[in-house]
Amino acid sequence: MSKASRFDVVYLGSEDCTFCRQWEFGSRVKLLESREARAFNFHEVKNDTLSRPFTVADYPAGLQWVFEQVGATRGVPRFLLAIDGRVVLNSFGTDRYQRDFLPALNAVVHASGKLGA
Repeated sequence: MSKASRFDVVYLGSEDCTFCRQWEFGSRVKLLESREARAFNFHEVKNDTLSRPFTVADYPAGLQWVFEQVGATRGVPRFLLAIDGRVVLNSFGTDRYQRDFLPALNAVVHASGKLGA
């Protein structure tokens, strides 16, 4: 990983997901306003209901590579970290977002040197 590496954060949520809405109005705002946000591309993929797994049709054309790697997933909110087009972290739930995903994202961003000194 280097300054040239591409970091993508992909958030999967559903319109009828209470935990998704809570994350969207709280933690998403903090994430996107953070200093680290300058170092990654943020993408949001949503479907209409928790009861239906994500399919390739839910992903925009530019993100279908993500579906090819994670498949028809269930369970949202879900947070994916990809480095140079490879999904390296797949976390489900707001507790894992706080405990696992966010610290890993911050560590990767800082290790890359993208933020400077």
